[in-house]
Amino acid sequence: MKKQYRVGQHIKVRVTGIQPYGAFVETPDNTEGLIHISEIMDDYVHNLKKLLSQGQTVRAKIISIDESGKLNLSLKDNDYFRNYERKKEKRSVLDEIKETETYGFQTLKERLPYWVKQSKRQMQDETD
Repeated sequence: MKKQYRVGQHIKVRVTGIQPYGAFVETPDNTEGLIHISEIMDDYVHNLKKLLSQGQTVRAKIISIDESGKLNLSLKDNDYFRNYERKKEKRSVLDEIKETETYGFQTLKERLPYWVKQSKRQMQDETD
């Protein structure tokens, strides 16, 4: 017997397949659904396989149900993916270089020691 689902409901689903445009999922009662790549997180997702894997169970929100009963889902309310997005908000050394560097030719040999020291400092801050 199929369960009745409603828009806005949060449910656990298992990833059954991954395509470049999204992840196919299935509920415990075998109702099929799709999490479109644009519904993973607000940031651009380059490679879905870095975030989801086949067989993985995730908590998703139902955003619509089509006529055949298939679910369209979103992970944007999922705390794990929201936290992943926040980690990406941390600035990288490259962002700082782009903002602070004056454009012109400087050899790598001149700038490399500074960049290495800055990267090590940032890595140390992240592990603390």
